[in-house]
Amino acid sequence: MALTANRDVDHYVDQELRSYPVASGMHIYKGGFVGLNTSGYARPLTAGDKCVGLAYEEADNSGGADGDITVRVYTQGDFQHALTGATRADIGSAVYASADDTLTFTATGNSLVGVCVDVPAADTIILRLEPYHTVA
Repeated sequence: MALTANRDVDHYVDQELRSYPVASGMHIYKGGFVGLNTSGYARPLTAGDKCVGLAYEEADNSGGADGDITVRVYTQGDFQHALTGATRADIGSAVYASADDTLTFTATGNSLVGVCVDVPAADTIILRLEPYHTVA
């Protein structure tokens, strides 16, 4: 149904950081990729998760229930990261994660995390983070 009056809409000025409730029993480390489990709670990314970003801070919910704590994650930006076998020919390629600390150019069974925008050294890329994509 179309609007018939004005309405207020929440506007999030800071698009770089988001908070997600952490799954029970999970320990997310700063700098690790963060995925969502099937219930929508954050955990250290495992292959096939929907990636929501890169952990801005550590969040230890080892002894808590789902959602007892939250973790802030970067949702955009360029980050330097190791990627074995990366060369300048990989610039522009999609980048996937197979774990919270491991990047790959292999799509099958892994989680899309962004695109390679530069290769400043052998086995090192600049990743442009593009979260919220599903497994390829």
